[in-house]
Amino acid sequence: MKKNKSKNLKGIVVALKANFLIVEIDYKDFKDESFDYFYEKIRLLCTRRSKLDYQGLFIDVGDIVLVESIDYKNKRAVISEVEQRKSFLKRPAVANVTLVAICISVDEPLFDIEQASRFLLTAECANIKPLIVLTKIDLITKNDLMLFINKLKSWGYDCIPVSIHTSQGIDSLIERFRKTKLAVLAGPSGAGKTSLINQIIPNVSLPTSSVSKKLKRGTHTTRHVELFSIGNGSLLADTPGFNRPEIVCEPSDFAYLFPEFRTQLSKSKCKFRNCLHRDEPGCVVNKDLERYPFYRENLEKMINPHLPYQAG
Repeated sequence: MKKNKSKNLKGIVVALKANFLIVEIDYKDFKDESFDYFYEKIRLLCTRRSKLDYQGLFIDVGDIVLVESIDYKNKRAVISEVEQRKSFLKRPAVANVTLVAICISVDEPLFDIEQASRFLLTAECANIKPLIVLTKIDLITKNDLMLFINKLKSWGYDCIPVSIHTSQGIDSLIERFRKTKLAVLAGPSGAGKTSLINQIIPNVSLPTSSVSKKLKRGTHTTRHVELFSIGNGSLLADTPGFNRPEIVCEPSDFAYLFPEFRTQLSKSKCKFRNCLHRDEPGCVVNKDLERYPFYRENLEKMINPHLPYQAG
C-alpha cells in the first residue's frame, strides 16, 4: 500500500459520513506520479487520531484540518490536527462560515416573520451578517415582491429575490456566493434550498420534496451538511431544513441582534444602562417597529423560561 511520505497536507472537511470525515485537498498537493487524476480537488475518506478525542476537539464540516498517512490508491487518510476556527455556526454546525444565506419563501409556504427572524438571529448570534434569499417569487406579483423587499430593508437586511422556474436572480446569487469563501444555505423546510443548489450546481442532483398541502410546510430532504464547490475556490453548504431555531442569548444582548434596534441604539442612548427596552423610562427603541412584538415576547421568555409559548 503506497502512502504519502511528505509533510501533512491541509484540507477542508466537506462532509461527515457515519464515523468518517470527507476531506477535500488540492490536487497539486496530493499529486503522486503513480496515479493519474484529472481533478483540481481530491476527496479523502478520513478517520481521526485518538489524540484529538483526548483533547476534546470536535470536527465539523468546514473545519480546516491536516491529514497524514495517505493511502493514494483507496483515497484514505488520517486527520492529525485541526486549525482554529474563524467562525462557527451552531445550527447547522458549520465552521469557518463567511456568509449565511437564508432562504425564505414568499409563498408555499407563506412568509413567516417569526420563522424568518429566528433564522436571522442564528446568524447574528454567530456574528455573521446574513443575506436573505427570497424564493418562489414567480408565485407573487411584482408589487407584492416590492413589499417584501421594503419590509426586509426596514429590518436592516439586503435580499436577492430568486425563482428556479424563471431563473430570475440566480446569476446574481451565484456571483454573491463566489465572492465569499464558504456560504451556508439555511432556512425552513420547503423554502427551496435544495432546489436552488440543483439549479446552481446541476451535476449535484440532490433529492427534493414538495410542500405538504396539509401542514403547509416542507419535508426534510437534506439529512446532513455537505459542501459543494461553486467555482473561484468558493464552497456552498446545503443544510438540513428545520422550522424553529432556538434563540440562545442573554437578555441584555438580545436587542443588539436586531439591525433596526442597533441603528437606534447607535444614534442615542437609553436613560438607564441596563435598559431591556420594555417599559423603562427614557428608552430610545421605537416600540412601533414591526419586529418589536417578536422581540418583546421572546425577551420575556428569556427572563421567565416557564412562560408558555404563544405562536405569533
